[in-house]
Amino acid sequence: MAARTQQEARPIVSFFIRRFFRIAPLFYLAVIICAAYYGLSSRYWAPNGIEWWYIPLTAFFMHGWHPETITSVVPGGWSIAVEMTFYLFVPYLFSKLNGIKPTLVALFSSLVLAEVLEKIILYYISPHYPESQQYLVDEFAFMWFFSQLPIFILGILLYHIIQKHPHGDNKFAMFLLFASIALFLGLLSPYTSYLLLPGHVLYGVGFLLFSLSLYYSPQKLLVNRVTVFIGKLSFSIYLAHFGVLLIMKSIFSSGFIMNGDIGFGLGFLLVLATSACISYVSYRVVEIPGINLGKRIINKL
Repeated sequence: MAARTQQEARPIVSFFIRRFFRIAPLFYLAVIICAAYYGLSSRYWAPNGIEWWYIPLTAFFMHGWHPETITSVVPGGWSIAVEMTFYLFVPYLFSKLNGIKPTLVALFSSLVLAEVLEKIILYYISPHYPESQQYLVDEFAFMWFFSQLPIFILGILLYHIIQKHPHGDNKFAMFLLFASIALFLGLLSPYTSYLLLPGHVLYGVGFLLFSLSLYYSPQKLLVNRVTVFIGKLSFSIYLAHFGVLLIMKSIFSSGFIMNGDIGFGLGFLLVLATSACISYVSYRVVEIPGINLGKRIINKL
């Protein structure tokens, strides 16, 4: 936003066009595939089945506002809904959160807002669902936009820290790296969550430290051609890996590949490699043409 505001005649319109054509083409393909595969039958995230209006709601990225639509049409689709909702606020946040101090205020405010709204959701929505479906309300309170807003603001905070302190030595970078690792290891215990902050917010803090460390001193083990390549495919990998897990589950029906730490590690690498292969195709065939179409529309404007 900072760079393009000075380069483009209509930076806000261009931002929305760029974001839409970055996300929508592949997500729409996922909607079609999932609708064809799962149909309208009941499932874990839609125990009452898929109503016809779930699909157009998902297509307009509005599925993040209902417990039974937030992630039922496309597995993992909740994060896409949250992301697209966040994009609507980006121009406003860009104009208001113009430094570290206002961003810290916004972070604290978003944490308070998330806690208050969670209580309201549980109080008003829970009575509309039977006991067997209360998990929908609980998960919705976690997955929806306002619960995840602090994570986005942590990203904005990271940006302002880098803008104000663009240089850091290797020792400080290593300190940040080990601090992030210590935080991640501490979060492996479920009892860590909610001692200070919600678990996902603590992870967000850990990733802020981790990212800042790699900015100051990109370690070859973590920043290399393989990880950069995976990063380019990350959106495709996110959507594809749910299908890959289904395939692996059917192949390894006994689940032996997931036994123990070694089995989990092998399973993780197998799912990652398979997802990356599929995602390379979707990246070249769907994502890049979508991005280029957005660019052509912006150029015409």
